[in-house]
Amino acid sequence: MFKRSRVSGAIALLATGMLPFAMPAHAQSTDTKVEKMEAIVITGSRIVRPNLEGTTPVMSVSTETMANLGLTNFADMATQLPQFTPAFGASRTQSTFSGVSSSGLQLTNLRNLGSQSTLVLINGRRVPGGSSTSTGVDFNSIPFANIERVETITGGASAIYGADAMAGVINIITKKSFEGVEVGVQYGETERGDNKSTQAHVMFGSKLGGNGRALLTMEFHKDGHVSCKDRELCDDDVFWPAPDDFRKGPVARSGVPLAGRFFPGDGKSYTQRNGSFLDASGKLIPFSTAVDGYNRNAQRDLAIPTKRVVMAGDIEYKLAPNVTAFGEFNYASTSIDSSFEGNPFQSSANLVGGETEASIPLNNPFIPAALKAAMVAAKATEMTWWQRFSSETVGGNRGASSDRDMARAVIGVKGELDSLMGFGSDWRWEANHTFGTTKTILGTEGSVGLQQLYDGLRVEETAPGSGKYQCSSATARAMGCVPINPFAPYTAEMSKYLTVGTTSIGKQSLNDSVVSLSGSAFKLPAGDVRTVVGAEVRSLYGGLDHDTQINQGTVTGNQIGDTDYIKIKTREIFGEIQVPLLADKPFINMLNAEGAYRHSSSSGKSYNTWIMGGEWEPTDGLRFRAKKARSVRTPVPGELSGVGQTFGVVNDPCTASRRNANPTRAANCAADGVPADYNPGQIIEQSVEGLSGGNANLNPEIGTTLTYGLVFQPSMLKGFTLAIDRFTIKVKDQIATVDRGTAVNLCYDTPNRFLCDSKTRGTHPLLPGANYVLKSVNEQLQNVASLDVSGVDIDVHYNFKTGSYGDFDLSAIATVYDKASFVPLAGEDPVDLLGQAGGTTSLQGYVKFTGAVNVGWKFGAFKANWNMRHIGRTDMGVGSAADGFPMVGAHTYHNLRLGYSLSKKTELYAGVTNLFDKKPPIFASGYSGTQALDTIPGYYDVFGRSFFVGGTMKF
Repeated sequence: MFKRSRVSGAIALLATGMLPFAMPAHAQSTDTKVEKMEAIVITGSRIVRPNLEGTTPVMSVSTETMANLGLTNFADMATQLPQFTPAFGASRTQSTFSGVSSSGLQLTNLRNLGSQSTLVLINGRRVPGGSSTSTGVDFNSIPFANIERVETITGGASAIYGADAMAGVINIITKKSFEGVEVGVQYGETERGDNKSTQAHVMFGSKLGGNGRALLTMEFHKDGHVSCKDRELCDDDVFWPAPDDFRKGPVARSGVPLAGRFFPGDGKSYTQRNGSFLDASGKLIPFSTAVDGYNRNAQRDLAIPTKRVVMAGDIEYKLAPNVTAFGEFNYASTSIDSSFEGNPFQSSANLVGGETEASIPLNNPFIPAALKAAMVAAKATEMTWWQRFSSETVGGNRGASSDRDMARAVIGVKGELDSLMGFGSDWRWEANHTFGTTKTILGTEGSVGLQQLYDGLRVEETAPGSGKYQCSSATARAMGCVPINPFAPYTAEMSKYLTVGTTSIGKQSLNDSVVSLSGSAFKLPAGDVRTVVGAEVRSLYGGLDHDTQINQGTVTGNQIGDTDYIKIKTREIFGEIQVPLLADKPFINMLNAEGAYRHSSSSGKSYNTWIMGGEWEPTDGLRFRAKKARSVRTPVPGELSGVGQTFGVVNDPCTASRRNANPTRAANCAADGVPADYNPGQIIEQSVEGLSGGNANLNPEIGTTLTYGLVFQPSMLKGFTLAIDRFTIKVKDQIATVDRGTAVNLCYDTPNRFLCDSKTRGTHPLLPGANYVLKSVNEQLQNVASLDVSGVDIDVHYNFKTGSYGDFDLSAIATVYDKASFVPLAGEDPVDLLGQAGGTTSLQGYVKFTGAVNVGWKFGAFKANWNMRHIGRTDMGVGSAADGFPMVGAHTYHNLRLGYSLSKKTELYAGVTNLFDKKPPIFASGYSGTQALDTIPGYYDVFGRSFFVGGTMKF
């Protein structure tokens, strides 16, 4: 049972209009007018019904609601809704460091189960994924102007729609009755003059005689750039390793500098200042992070500039009185150009082909005399060195220029039959095929060829005493090798020789054929028994080819293997039924039962999904509903194949500040030879490498969801709706890596040393003589995890007219989580994710309370809307409170929009978001779950106060 005090308190706040946020009405709102027995299909069911009521809670967001916030992308809208959590690493403000294949994507994350666990539909039919290896839909590819509303169900629906609907379904309903021409423009920017966004659209709609209709929409979007250097949030490097050790600025900067850092073998490292390696006394200059460190943050994008051209078409035409042909098409071209700091080259880690170090040999003639003397004294024949390869040195700042093209087409025919050879009534049949493709061309900028670097550092004189030099290898010389001097500014010739551009190309194709028959099979005393039967054949084909140099690890950056092109074909049969059990009885106005079943066969494996539920209306205006569902999510190509190198923060449990967390850990650390006073520097823990890869033997994830609640629409308060729904979600065989931090903790916190083979300890140039430095932790996807989440959704809506004071539309929505338990590996203790906003890049928490309120007012030609969004008080991430870090305080954001209609067909509007310029919180290092950013932009606004203006005109 949920906690009565928390939920009752939330209801009280909602009822009094004090809860900070807002949303549109439920699908079962009293605003909805249902005329006669027309064909109505609600999201979450294929059954044709006489009304919009069902056992599944449906949240409906209109385009007007999105426009009130100045939003033209549902992925941005999803961050405003409490049922969604940030799509970590997959948005315009988070994906710079997530790899070129993810950079700039706009994905959603329903119930924090990941973008691939939510099925996205347009008018009930599938959409291809945003990348070539995943089913997560990029909302950059979906237009805004032609959307009527977006319906979301937050519960398993695989029995209705097939795999991937484990967290729920987002169904985009497009306009069907628009006639004429609509033109719209919108412009926005922040108070600081960046994040400039421009949007324009034109929409044409027309009847086709008396037998059909057509709609065509074209849009252009340009979202501007925001640089970290212009924001206090990330204008300089931040490192917060302990509660009382917050660092920002020079002391937190990278230890891989522009001027180079050289390790001659004496246990120290040296650099140059003002072009010299010697100080005033003639001694080598020791490297100091506070003096020589590199500010990474200032080179990073806080928001990635994005351009997109989007088109959509929709047509229906009657071939006969009861037969209609229909079609849809979508096309989107999206381009992004992200940038961040140059490569932190470390010869000891960025090995040529993963094997050979591009070190500097003792006989390199460019080594300054003092450094060479130090090498000789240390009896070193090779010198390890680090240098920032950037636009200031060689190569250039890193970046990802990505071009994505999505095309989707639907063709189909549907019809109606009064009976099926005398059996039943009101039959409707449909056959359709969806084809979709996503093509990606992904460019990686700013790379340096490691093989070229290795060859260029091995130098000899062209002739003894000539003072002229060439590469020692004749083979390298034949390939244009240029001698490299890393101790002085790189020449144009060196830069041209070393700089390498790489490209990755991917493609995904989706084919989905569905046939279905629905109608009233027979009558019972309480009403018609409605049913659906059908079959579906679906195939998904996708993969990603990286440049050979990326595969072989011969360029700076991570070594990444290709994702093999894999075809996943699924055959399914399905059925659904609604049975009216009782009606028009005392305390039983209506009592219905529902069920659905789907059998699927894919890649030699089969699985079954189902739904069972019911609804009971004891009296007018009060309805109870419940539903239990079994759903699955099948692996996608990006999970079945591919392996990549990764670097990042892994907190070593054996450091002096962590090893005594429990006796088992202390004993295991000692057994591995880690001394009790081990205290590695910042850069060591920030650059732990590893391999992360797919697994061809993955099985589907299995999820079980239970939802039950009530809808209250009292007749004495017309226009009021209250919906409260309790939900539980249990996922087993979850596809996950055992997070690198979790894996290394398990290695030391368990007596039998779980997952110790995933980590490697060894030497590091910053700690000469130490052979116990945590160097790498690997991870591979497996069906090993389980998740148990529960909470309550609350939705209140009230609209009323006052006559002389105008019309009001009040709404509020909230989600209260009371359980979020994650088991990373069967048999291990659960990890409590409840009450945390962040986590790691692969394991994020659940904020206990989030909500929103909306107040809309219309008076004559004037419109006003005030919107508030609330994120409750929360811990930073798993273990942050135990480590002594403070909680993140509650944040509330206010947004305002004003509109004026010049005529019935022309409106001008203006708005402001983050009205009070609320600043985002800073998270401790390793707790934000967002690579290279110390906050969570999906929760906390990173732009500050922003403005937008626009207008629409209809002809």
